[in-house]
Amino acid sequence: MKPIQIRMQYFGPFENQTIDFDDVSDSMFLISGRTGSGKTMIFDAITYALYGTLSTSDRAEGSVRSQFATDDDISSIRLSFEIRGRRYTIERTLSYQKAGRKTPVPPKAVLYDADGEVLEGSINGVKSMILEILQLNADQFRQILILPQGEFKRLLTSSSEQKQEILRTLFRTERFVKFEHKLNELKKEKLKGSEMVETKIAERFNTITGEEHPEVAELLEVKFPTFTKRMETIDKIQAIIGKRKTEVDQALGTNKERLDTLKGLLKQKEENNTRIEEVEKVRTSLASLESDASRIQSLEAEIESYRAVKEMEYKLRTESNAEMHRSRTESELAELKTQSSGIESALEELDKKREALQEKDDFYRRAETWLNRTERFMHNEEMENINETIVSLKARKSEINEENDGISIELETIGENLGSDRWNREQSERMNQERYVIDNEISALEQAISTEHELGQYDAEHAALTADIEEIDRQHARIESERQAKRDALKSLYSAEDGAHIEHLIGHLEVGTPCPVCQQTVQTLPKAHTYLSEADEAAFKAFEADLEALSADRGSKVRRLDVVDALLDDKVRQNMDALNALLETFRRQQLNLKRRIEAEKQRFEARQQLERQQSELNRKLNDNRLEENNIDHALSHAESLLSEFKSQTSYDDYRTFAEMHHKCQRSLEDYKAQVKENEQGHLEYREQKSRLEEKQSYLQKQLDEVTGQLRTLSPEIDAFADRMKSDREQMLTLLERSDIHSMEQTVKEHHSQKALLETRQHALEETLETESLQDTTGEQKEIEQLTAHSETLTNQKARLEAQLEHNSRTEDAIRKLIADYEAALGEIQSLIELVDAVSGRNEQKVSLERYVLTYYLDRILEIANTRLLEMTNHRYELRRSTNRSNRKTGLDIEVFDFYNNRSRHITSLSGGESFQAALTLALAMNEALQQESGGISLDTMLIDEGFGTLDPETLDMAVNTLIELQTSGKMVGIISHVEELKERMENILEVSAVNERSTARFK
Repeated sequence: MKPIQIRMQYFGPFENQTIDFDDVSDSMFLISGRTGSGKTMIFDAITYALYGTLSTSDRAEGSVRSQFATDDDISSIRLSFEIRGRRYTIERTLSYQKAGRKTPVPPKAVLYDADGEVLEGSINGVKSMILEILQLNADQFRQILILPQGEFKRLLTSSSEQKQEILRTLFRTERFVKFEHKLNELKKEKLKGSEMVETKIAERFNTITGEEHPEVAELLEVKFPTFTKRMETIDKIQAIIGKRKTEVDQALGTNKERLDTLKGLLKQKEENNTRIEEVEKVRTSLASLESDASRIQSLEAEIESYRAVKEMEYKLRTESNAEMHRSRTESELAELKTQSSGIESALEELDKKREALQEKDDFYRRAETWLNRTERFMHNEEMENINETIVSLKARKSEINEENDGISIELETIGENLGSDRWNREQSERMNQERYVIDNEISALEQAISTEHELGQYDAEHAALTADIEEIDRQHARIESERQAKRDALKSLYSAEDGAHIEHLIGHLEVGTPCPVCQQTVQTLPKAHTYLSEADEAAFKAFEADLEALSADRGSKVRRLDVVDALLDDKVRQNMDALNALLETFRRQQLNLKRRIEAEKQRFEARQQLERQQSELNRKLNDNRLEENNIDHALSHAESLLSEFKSQTSYDDYRTFAEMHHKCQRSLEDYKAQVKENEQGHLEYREQKSRLEEKQSYLQKQLDEVTGQLRTLSPEIDAFADRMKSDREQMLTLLERSDIHSMEQTVKEHHSQKALLETRQHALEETLETESLQDTTGEQKEIEQLTAHSETLTNQKARLEAQLEHNSRTEDAIRKLIADYEAALGEIQSLIELVDAVSGRNEQKVSLERYVLTYYLDRILEIANTRLLEMTNHRYELRRSTNRSNRKTGLDIEVFDFYNNRSRHITSLSGGESFQAALTLALAMNEALQQESGGISLDTMLIDEGFGTLDPETLDMAVNTLIELQTSGKMVGIISHVEELKERMENILEVSAVNERSTARFK
């Protein structure tokens, strides 16, 4: 991430400040300025724009709003930055409390792309997108890209868990955690699947059927520890059920043979009995048909009459329809004649009204011309109140003239006050510069006093160490003397440990034989020896332990004494009393100068207040003159409009004119409506008259046609009625009957059924074996018994077949489940071993992610130590702590001191040493991330203070290191008061303060 431009409004001491970083995007620059001028506020602005927090975590958001901002001034930050070749702009406004309001003004945030399109417009949405773009949260940003004042060693001294979160984000090792979780889930899934297979096998086996067989029930009661035993049991059960099925098949065959014989005999008897019963039924049906013969003959006569009239149906109906049509047409013609007479009367009345309207036409034409000419004055708000408007404009013009006279007097008074003001800008700047010099002198004296105090502590430590070493030497000499005296007193005695060896050798010696050690002939055996007691041996061990402890303590103190000597060597000592006296003098000067600056500030603010009043009065005077000019134009326009109204309307009063205009308009509209209504009436009545004449002609033509048709049909129908001995009404009624078809069907069915019954009777009588019915009770009873027994056997067979089929499918399913179970066992075991290795359940107790994180941290420390060893003259090296207490994450950092040849806690470093370590660690983090493919983009480093704690040689090394970093394309920004840095920097962002406000520009 590289900043491109930042704009600060009412942020800290900056009222409206824009800083362009384009010229230093690949360079190193120094931010310089007096203490309190607002240098750190630039870093605060960058951090606040991105995250809504400041560059240090111990300050609140409200502390950076400008003290001189009013309630109407909005504190805002606009930052444009570039990352991975893409540009973004983010705007934030600060929350602040307005006077008299209980709730503060809420903060706002907007994120834009390079084209100015809004990507996100909410606080939470911008926060999420910034985290996604930068891939760093606020704490990580402050620990990696910014070394803030007072917090530059937070990354160095952060806990193992905090470093884990930072490294996990930077190197994306959360994928290893996700991988571990997925493996654990897969293991659980596999184990659960294995358990489910075992459960399925047991469930499948429990579905084996055949418990009704005693042998099968006995087999199923046994417990089955293995899959093999289950399969053997299934085979035995299938054999038992198969044997029982064979027995049932044999019984079914015997039963079927007897049943078939009985069914054949029963069928013969039942067929003969059925034929005898059918013959009797046919005879009964024929007798019934003979009794219905007279009704059938009557139906046949009615059908014949209907058929004769049906042939004349068309002519009968045509004559009837023609009579009805002639009657309806004659009625309609009479009605049309009545309507035609009414229309003639209405037309005569309309002609009279038209003549009366034409007499008024000339008057209304003149009225319409006047209305059109004066229409533009109607519904005109300006005209309705024009007299009041003219009076109001003249009154306002008079007020403005009086107000302008008062403003001119006030401006003259303010000008005189400004001319007599004694404030001098150059004098104010000289006092501020003098204050800056005194502040630097006080800072230097405080640093000298602190250094002298620290050297005094080293003097005291040197004296204490010397005394301790002398005391240790005395104790060492005393203990050595006591040990030697005890040794002299017991020098003829051997230790118990040596005694065991001596006794062992004596046990192998014999007089007259060679010694196994020296090969000399043994003359006599040694006498019994006396050895040291346990108390004597314990005393000698205590002497050794005390001497060893004293030696170790003395070595440690000697090494520390060498370090203290090195720290005190070549140090120029100063008088503390003189330093304190000089410091007090400068502080009195500082206090006096502050009072003078405050007085000068008050005069400056008074002058600013007068200038603001002068500006406001001038603005008001110009506004009044502009308003007066507008009033003149409006007054001229109103008077011109009133004159034109009077000449066009011939009225002086607008309301009288408006009433007359409305009245005339309504009268004209009524006249036009009457004319239109009369014309519309003429048109409608003429159209009605034309339609009536056409309809009369059409109806008369139809009447003539119907009359001719009746003259032709009526004689023919009269002759047919005489032949049928019936009238027209009776014949039409006969045609309307709906039961003729059913009557024909009844007659047809009667004759057909009679013929069929006679044929059936003859055929049945020829096939009868006997004339009487035969008994079938015995055969039916035996067949029922055999059928019931057959059903029982069939059910048994079906049940046995179903059991065999079910058990066979179950056996196949169990065999497949067993095969799957055994195949999965090897995969599950390998998966468990892999999960244990990745999760850290191994001898080293190190998970995969922890291993990767320690690898990255070791790489970072290796890169950092290259610079740190050079900066510290090969004294300090950063190492990853391997203490057992730190094995949870293994990411704590300690420092190894080559001067003392031991590790130290990182917090034991001095301020300058901590800055060196923090700087090299941050640079190493940048370098390691750039080496890592796909790493987070870290193109900027911002450092606030810290260089003042370095000696000239170390400062030179640190600057050279940063210059090397800048040449690789990174932007490096530094805040420092060290003068040597100004001499070495080409790009300096100078922050200048005047009273409460500051400005910044590149020199």
